[in-house]
Amino acid sequence: MRAMKSPATLLLAFVATCSLPAIQAAELTPAQVESIKEQIKVMRETLDGHLSQRNSSAGQIFTQAASDPKAAMTLYLDCHKVVNYDREGRPESDFRAWKDGQEDRIKDDQFLESLMIQLRYLALSCQAAETQEIESIFGSLMTYVDGLSRLQEMPTNAITSSVANSIFAERYNLDGLLSNNNNWESVPFNIGGIYDKTILPYLRDKQPEALMNAWDKRIEQQSRIVAMIEERKQEALRGLDRDQERRARGNQDRQGGMMGDLDQDDYIARTLPKLKWAKLKDHFLYVDEVMGAKAMLDFVQEHITHELGEEFFNEFSDLIDGMNAGESSAIDGEFESN
Repeated sequence: MRAMKSPATLLLAFVATCSLPAIQAAELTPAQVESIKEQIKVMRETLDGHLSQRNSSAGQIFTQAASDPKAAMTLYLDCHKVVNYDREGRPESDFRAWKDGQEDRIKDDQFLESLMIQLRYLALSCQAAETQEIESIFGSLMTYVDGLSRLQEMPTNAITSSVANSIFAERYNLDGLLSNNNNWESVPFNIGGIYDKTILPYLRDKQPEALMNAWDKRIEQQSRIVAMIEERKQEALRGLDRDQERRARGNQDRQGGMMGDLDQDDYIARTLPKLKWAKLKDHFLYVDEVMGAKAMLDFVQEHITHELGEEFFNEFSDLIDGMNAGESSAIDGEFESN
């Protein structure tokens, strides 16, 4: 029988192996590194071209589907099939069962209207992510928000959540593209966000003379949406008994997120004064200091006892205090002459 080696013998054998000269690993030469960098550059250009083409194709698909209710629903169902059934390896029978359960939704005008709006905004979002100049889609964006403000049905989740999380973005692998644009609002129904992130910054930089008109449009559009939502809420309460109405109002009051921000009472009391104040600040900062300052002063005096009066006063005071003597003297002269 062969004698077993002791632990000490095994340890010595291991140490001896470790002391053997290691095989020298090959290193890339500077020329090889440069060659690989050039190949990476070429592959990057190829990949960017592919992604751009994919995004452009998706945008065209969304545009076409947005103009036809039947096409919009067909695309919606197809995207669910691909994402939740084909990619998961689930049988066709599972998809058909799910589709049969969607019959009521497919016939729901409220859902379909929101779906088509979502597709229109998705197409714009793809274009915005691909362009370096917002000017190329600015007109389309202004047309979109005006159409959005004329919505006749209560919005659904399709337009009150980010397009980056939509079934369409998942189907066409656009979540990364749509999530990384800080100058673009991702929620189709958020008119305020669209103005704050894209429309107003563009006008302040490129067309300050158009700012006041844009502010007037924004206030009109947001007010129109709030009025529509309030009307639909009142319609929902009609015909209810006292207990049912109380529960329904409680549900409306607990509605959070964007829909909660569009409550008519809160809009009139807080949001609308803030919008009017922001318009005056833009007038002062980008259009006409003298007229802007006069309008802001009048506004602060009018709202001094308003719940937001202190906020308006402090902002106005800070703006004027931040001006140097040369800048403020022109304003002082104008105020003294009146």
